[in-house]
Amino acid sequence: MKKWLSCLLLMMMLCAASALAQAQRPNILFILADDQRNDELGCAGEPFLQTPTLDRLAGQGVRFQNMAVTTAICMVSRATIFTGLTQRSHGFAPGNPESRPITPADEAICFPNLLRQAGYRTGYYGKNHTDFESGTGEAFSRMFDDWKHIHRNPFFKKMPDGSTRHCDEIMGDRSVDFLKQQPKEEPFFLYMSFNIAHAEDKDHRPGIGHFPWPKAVDGMYEEITPPQPRLDDPAIFEALPDFMKTSMNRTRWHWRWDTPEKYDVNMRARYRMITGLDRIIQRVLDTLEERGLAENTIIIYTADNGYYRGERGLAGKWSHFEESLRVPLIVYDPRRAPGQRGEIIESPALNLDLPSTILELAGLAVPDAYQGRSLVPLLEGDAPQDWRGEAFHEHHQMWDVIHAWSGVRNDRYVYACYDRQDPPCEFLHDLQRDPDQLQNFANDPEYAPVLNTLREKNESFIRGYSREEAASPEPLAAGAPFVGKQRFDGKTFEVLPRTPALGPDDDYAWSFRVKVLPGNPPGAVLLGNRIGGAQTEFMKITAVRGVQLFTGGKRRFTIKTPPFPVNQWVTAALVKSGSEFSFWMDGKKVGEANFNGSLPTMPCYAGGDPKQKNEMAICEISHAVVQAGASEKQW
Repeated sequence: MKKWLSCLLLMMMLCAASALAQAQRPNILFILADDQRNDELGCAGEPFLQTPTLDRLAGQGVRFQNMAVTTAICMVSRATIFTGLTQRSHGFAPGNPESRPITPADEAICFPNLLRQAGYRTGYYGKNHTDFESGTGEAFSRMFDDWKHIHRNPFFKKMPDGSTRHCDEIMGDRSVDFLKQQPKEEPFFLYMSFNIAHAEDKDHRPGIGHFPWPKAVDGMYEEITPPQPRLDDPAIFEALPDFMKTSMNRTRWHWRWDTPEKYDVNMRARYRMITGLDRIIQRVLDTLEERGLAENTIIIYTADNGYYRGERGLAGKWSHFEESLRVPLIVYDPRRAPGQRGEIIESPALNLDLPSTILELAGLAVPDAYQGRSLVPLLEGDAPQDWRGEAFHEHHQMWDVIHAWSGVRNDRYVYACYDRQDPPCEFLHDLQRDPDQLQNFANDPEYAPVLNTLREKNESFIRGYSREEAASPEPLAAGAPFVGKQRFDGKTFEVLPRTPALGPDDDYAWSFRVKVLPGNPPGAVLLGNRIGGAQTEFMKITAVRGVQLFTGGKRRFTIKTPPFPVNQWVTAALVKSGSEFSFWMDGKKVGEANFNGSLPTMPCYAGGDPKQKNEMAICEISHAVVQAGASEKQW
């Protein structure tokens, strides 16, 4: 009896220790504004603009003075934040004929996936501008316990009582509800994705038409006269190359800033939007306090890209000038000592760094594939000696109206090459000599050594970040094991290397060790491949329905197998020996079929088929091996 009580006491102590460790992990609130440049905060010196909540977070936290995005457009920047990869690497570039959605391999390393797998309760509300190959809704259901995409077009949504409400106020409502349901014993990650301060591009009426603000800030800023943009001399626009003068940057300038009257009305509207955003954030912070969560919640605030407010005769973002690339970044950590608060960090930071930073703050390992660096050492006042000397930037989207470029920035120079022009157009700015980037030194012989150095660095970044294998990864080496997740919950999956194209004479095998758990759907894929739509399946192995093979939209065979037992480990293998296919369970052949044809190269997944939400498995898999040259003799 004493021994039993001792064991029970030990188990209770271990459970209590585990719960305590879980509770001590910080909560993380990540807030992303839309189209907000770095100086559009009261604390950053913007005259008239009222952002008391964000100013207080900056005063009690850390503000990064030199934060920039790698690609200055909403959708790509958001994909970079999810994946920790540059545009050239994740390949998401809508409007570019070579664009691809985020692949399952890159989806697997998206930081919300990793947080959720580590026990964080995750939520996402607001704008989404990314697409996933496995299905965007399915991808969000894997990454987040609760989510809702809430987009503008229009900003004001009709409510059940017939009234209208600003889409970002609805996003705030959902965020508050998420926190009210938060168990105190588990950590959370909440992603608030604002539509503010993006314009309503389909409505060109100045003011509330083009920059719709929440009704709570009606009447604000009526008495102010916004300062005119500092770089609005027409000569600055005239000095730009012709392709910039006819780009979408100029088209949208006519929508927003082309007369003093329009400028004043739209700037007041924009101020109201940003103050409205500040108030929505305060509602969420009040809920943190009410729920007793504030003292363990880190808050990160940033934006997806910068914004031209008439400077250089331009609107929008997309190009290489500072107004386009630079965004705010505030990190508030209530655990910091009082003497460490209110700091302004000058070291350069990128949106590429955010997923690494969030994972390290959560105490989790950062994937090797990430291309950014954690900002935690800078937050702790211990900047590494080898901190970023230069950064790579690019834009490859909507080629018909936005001009593609890539380039390099460091603390003194900005280099950009618009490589789709004939001939390519290069810019070289010396920020020490010309901080407003009004001069182009690319053709100045004095700057030839600098130009050549930055050209080479740009090409080096391009080579390093180009990932053709992201679309076609190499097959796994023969016999090399892949150790996947221990548990699949019906929403998650693991990406295996692609299966190569196989001819009628090739030998190959797919093997794995699996324990099917209660509640596993009959059609759930334990291991399988799919490319294209539902009619182009390659192969799938399920716990109840056996093995099915499709090519060219036609079923080639079905191998009926005994149902996989529940709560029992089974070693299973599908073996291709030339045209003969056989299926093995725990060393016994349980079915066979024949297909004397070729198979195309295909993706391969463990734990589910990400293109079919109802085919995600509830199981545990300890390992999976895909192996060329295998034969029945091994099984």
